[in-house]
Amino acid sequence: MRHGEPGMTESDLIAFADGRLGDAEHKAVADYLAAHPDEAQKVELWRQQNAALQALYGAVPKEPLPTRLDVHAIDRRLREERTAWRNFAAAAVVILAVGITGGWFGRGLLISGPAAPDPLVAEATQAHRLYASEVIHPVEVRAGEAPQLKTWLSKRLDRPLAIPDLTAEGFSLVGGRLLPSTDGPAAQLMYQDESGQRVTLYIVPSRDEQETAIRWTSMKAGAGGLQALFWNDETIRCALIGDLPKDRMQVLANASYKQLS
Repeated sequence: MRHGEPGMTESDLIAFADGRLGDAEHKAVADYLAAHPDEAQKVELWRQQNAALQALYGAVPKEPLPTRLDVHAIDRRLREERTAWRNFAAAAVVILAVGITGGWFGRGLLISGPAAPDPLVAEATQAHRLYASEVIHPVEVRAGEAPQLKTWLSKRLDRPLAIPDLTAEGFSLVGGRLLPSTDGPAAQLMYQDESGQRVTLYIVPSRDEQETAIRWTSMKAGAGGLQALFWNDETIRCALIGDLPKDRMQVLANASYKQLS
């Protein structure tokens, strides 16, 4: 999002609120805010939110790390689950080859029945519930800065990353953000239709993953009407989360899959 002064973006204001600017940049933003009271009020609100989070969770890093969060235990569990998924994917391919006699032959476009829980889906769902309803700051980088968003996320995930265009399916890009995950940095892309309904596409790097078909999983109680569709590609793992009918989610997942492959 561009502001009144050339080169001033919402990302600059966020960095100012977070205290991540150098002296020269800090002064430039401070001068801008002095001339724009509305923007200054917004930045002050972000600062207050940061202070509240620090007050609530600032002591957490000093606490002993729970055994369940041990890096080696997490890695071992994920490897076991991925082995199970490889077997599942191989079976799905055999069933698809035998059962399809016509229709759409699209790589990865099979939606299987409800799948077992997956850590990727759990993380993607939590991130969706946290940010999809956000009004002031739903994303870090807005859609108007899509080229920078693509470059930034590709660099942080350490692999070329496309930004799927879902306008033909009725959803426009809101923007994206970077999040932590058990697989390293995660990208969350947010899309919105004309009614304001939002879906998020959660992407993490993969490690020696085999490609899989798109799979669907039912959500646990308390997740509302959210649907989750997820898949593995050659270098990434993806999960699409949204409160939409499954057939519409399938259309969005298919479009995302093809553009990310």
